[in-house]
Amino acid sequence: MKVSKKYLLQQGPMLYVVGRTFVQTLLPFLKKSSGDFSGLHTKTVSPPSTDLQEIYKRWTGAEEKRYNGLPPHMLSQFGLSFGLNVLNQLKYPLAKIINQGVEIKSHQTLSGHHNIDLETEIISVEEENGRAKVRQKMMIFEKGILCIEVLLFVSFIIGKKQKTNAKKTQEEELTYKSIGKWSVQKNAGFEFGVLTGDLNPLHWVDFIAKATPFKSTILHGFGMYAKVYEMIQNSLDVNLKVMGVKFIKPVKLPSSDLEVKVSEERNKDGDFELELLDAEGNKLMVGSYNF
Repeated sequence: MKVSKKYLLQQGPMLYVVGRTFVQTLLPFLKKSSGDFSGLHTKTVSPPSTDLQEIYKRWTGAEEKRYNGLPPHMLSQFGLSFGLNVLNQLKYPLAKIINQGVEIKSHQTLSGHHNIDLETEIISVEEENGRAKVRQKMMIFEKGILCIEVLLFVSFIIGKKQKTNAKKTQEEELTYKSIGKWSVQKNAGFEFGVLTGDLNPLHWVDFIAKATPFKSTILHGFGMYAKVYEMIQNSLDVNLKVMGVKFIKPVKLPSSDLEVKVSEERNKDGDFELELLDAEGNKLMVGSYNF
């Protein structure tokens, strides 16, 4: 589908974050960090326009009458820049950030017609084996009512990662079924960037992406998440209450025959499990969900 560049006019906060990260990479002495990440941070933002809401829903594959408001994962458009601004207060450069996972719990649908109140705090920071692992929590309110809870899991590259002999945890033996496949074109990274403001060149500029370990442009983690979220809802005809995932490998652009599998039984925690596989059967994303 074609995504108009006009939506960039609504992406000021995220475009500022992307631009600032670029400048701080070139001139690292400009990065200011308080060194203190404690405390709750708050902000009130306007909802995305109705036009942007609709084109975002279509891009993610949401059924036409699924939402009477905003999809929970659309926080990547109106809330993620706020979370990144808080992370920027840490001593680690945002250019070294890796999105490792996210859990979104939906309590009530955001109408998309009222201001949105955001609260976020960094829960923990742990440095080990060349990475600084950060857990961040965000609460999203509308008219004083908690609508969405989000846990964000990121890490910053702070050194060379050493191989470890850590034992893998034993996985439950569950039966999985395929619920469908999806594909993304070469320009999917740019499209999602226009819809959310996240125009990190890794997602759409070839010569920059080829200089990275991925050797290719890749789809945003939130783009992967949103596509799978909507495929599960459409296939099972449910409204998800919670979905948490871990990103293992990126979706390279373009990619076809990306398969979503879900467990037929619940795990020991009472949730169903999911997998996103590439055409060769490699796991790109794993997680769980409930409804």
